[in-house]
Amino acid sequence: MLLDYYCTDHDIVCCRACISNEHRLCQNVLPLELASKDVKKSALFNDVMEDMTHLITTLNALDNNRQSNLQSMEESKSTITKKIRAVKSKFLKQIDDLERELTTTLSSLQRKHEMEINKQKQEISQVLVNVIENKNKMDFLRDHGSKNQLFIFLRQQVTNIHSAEAKIQQIVSDSQEVNITFDEKKDGKLESFGSLSEYVQPCKVQYKPKKFQQAQIKAEPMKNILGFEKETVLKLNTNVVKRLICVSVTNNNKLLITDILSSDHKLYVYRDCKDYETEITFSSEPCCVAVIPGTDRAVVTLPIEGSIQFIKTTTMTKDNKVDVGFTCYGITAGRDRIYVGGEGGTIKILDYNGKTLKTIQLGVDSICFMVYNDLQDHLIVRCVGKLLCIKVDGTLVYSKDVSGVAGLTLDRQKNIYIGGFYTSNIQRMSSDGENCEDMMNKNNDINRPYGMCFNNDFTKLFVINNDNTSVCVYKCKYL
Repeated sequence: MLLDYYCTDHDIVCCRACISNEHRLCQNVLPLELASKDVKKSALFNDVMEDMTHLITTLNALDNNRQSNLQSMEESKSTITKKIRAVKSKFLKQIDDLERELTTTLSSLQRKHEMEINKQKQEISQVLVNVIENKNKMDFLRDHGSKNQLFIFLRQQVTNIHSAEAKIQQIVSDSQEVNITFDEKKDGKLESFGSLSEYVQPCKVQYKPKKFQQAQIKAEPMKNILGFEKETVLKLNTNVVKRLICVSVTNNNKLLITDILSSDHKLYVYRDCKDYETEITFSSEPCCVAVIPGTDRAVVTLPIEGSIQFIKTTTMTKDNKVDVGFTCYGITAGRDRIYVGGEGGTIKILDYNGKTLKTIQLGVDSICFMVYNDLQDHLIVRCVGKLLCIKVDGTLVYSKDVSGVAGLTLDRQKNIYIGGFYTSNIQRMSSDGENCEDMMNKNNDINRPYGMCFNNDFTKLFVINNDNTSVCVYKCKYL
C-alpha cells in the first residue's frame, strides 16, 4: 500500500493498514501531505543536506590524509635508503647482507602499511560514492520530485547518515599516521646497520557528527528552562533493595539506571524512558553510565575492578571490558573521546575503543561525576565539596565550592545542573560559573537527589531521588 501517513509519536512513515494495526492509540498521525508541507524549508532538509556535505568533506579529507601518508612514507623510504647506502660505504664488503636485510624490512613495513591504508582508502571511496549518490538523488528530488517522495527519501537518509557516521568513526579510529625512520648505528660494530622504527599517532582528520531535527520542527533560537513540574515517578521493582547512582538516556530513547546495591550488580533499562524493558548484570558493582554520542554504545564504570564495560544499546548486551588501571567512578564522552575520572582526582582520556591517550592529575578528591561541554570543549567535574571546570588538557578554568557530592548534567544552553544531596535541592549554574540559582527544592518533592539527566529533546529531567531509591520525572517548563 502507499505510504501516505506519518506518525509523529513513533517518527515513522506508514500506510493505512499500519495505522489500524499498529498506531490505533497514537494521538498524532498526520496525512503525508500535511507532514511534508514546507519540507524543502524544514530544519530536517537543511540538516540532512548539511550532514551530507559534512560527510563528503570529511571523506575527502580522510582520502587526502591517506594519500599524504603514502607520499610521506615514500619520501621516508628514499631518505632512509640513502642513509643505509652511506653507512654501507663505511663497512665495505661486510655490509652487503645487512643492507639487504634492512632494505627488505623497510619494504615489508611499507607494504604492510600500504595494504592497510589502501584498504582504508577503498572503504572511504565506497562510503564517499554512496553519500554522493544519495546527495545527487536528493538534489534531483528537490528539483523534480514530489514532496512525498522527498520526505520519504529524507527519512531514509537519516538511517544512511547514521551508518556512514559509524563507518567514518571506525575508519578514523583505525587510521594511524605512520612514519618510518632509520636510526644509524654508530658504535662501529657490524652486527647491524641500525634499526627501523615506526612512529604511530592518531589520524589528524576527526569527524564530529551533527544532530538531526524533525521536519515538523523549524529551527528556532534555544529557549531557557523557566522551571520544572513533577510529572511522575518511574515504576521500579519494589522488591529489590536499591541504591541508584546514575541515569542516562541513549540515542534510541532508552533510560539506563545503575544500581550499586543490587545483589547481582544491575543496570536497568526502560523503553521510551518509561516502561521497564530489561536489565544487564555485571561482574561487580556498576557506578556511572554514559552514552557515547553518535553511536549505538554506552559505557559503565566498575570501580572495584578498575575497569569500564561497553554496552551495545541496540541489543542491550555487554560488549568488551577495558582495564583503566585505577578506581574509577565518573564517566562522560564526546568528540571521539571517553573521559573517566576517579580516585585521587585522576582523569584518563580514552579513544572510543578504550585505548588510553592521556592521563590528567587534578590533585583533588575522588571524581564522582563528570559531564562534557561539547560547545566549549570543557569538562565539568564533581568531587566532594567542589565543582571544577577544566579544559581537556587539564587546565583549570574555574573552581566552585558546592555542598557534598551528587549528580551533574547540562541543559541545551550548557547551563550546569547540580544536585544537593544534603540540602535537598537542585541548582542551575551558568556555563561560565558566574551565576547560580535554585531551580528545585523540597517544595518540588526533591529529597536527597543524586544522579540526573535530561532526555534527548530536553523536555524532561530524570532525577534519582529519595535517598537513591526512586527516579522522579520532571517536565521542563519553557516560555
